Amino acid sequence: MEPLEYDIEFPRGDTCPISFTLTDANGEPLVPTAETEIYFTVKKNFNTQTALIQKRYSTSGITVENGICSLTLTHLDTASMSYGKYRYDVQLKDGSYVKTLIIGQLTLTNEATFLSNE
Repeated sequence: MEPLEYDIEFPRGDTCPISFTLTDANGEPLVPTAETEIYFTVKKNFNTQTALIQKRYSTSGITVENGICSLTLTHLDTASMSYGKYRYDVQLKDGSYVKTLIIGQLTLTNEATFLSNE
């Protein structure tokens, strides 16, 4: 099964909550185990090793409750990034099982109030 493609667009420096449903092979809500890792990673493009933003379950910014995976991009996550298009994915790792769940484009649009104005 291919990853779900989903694009995100919002003004640079804004807070952007993101949530999606995690299910197991039977369509039931996924219950993370002690070995479950989930990564949300943003890069300039897929050819670079450098992550500009990364959130992780359960250590830095990703939560899972009743199969709903949630994270928030804060204003500080994107405030210093250039306007434009980036690539992101959401990857699940559980023991030796690795699956890219979502892949997409993250677009940062114009803003008038910069971090330095806040």
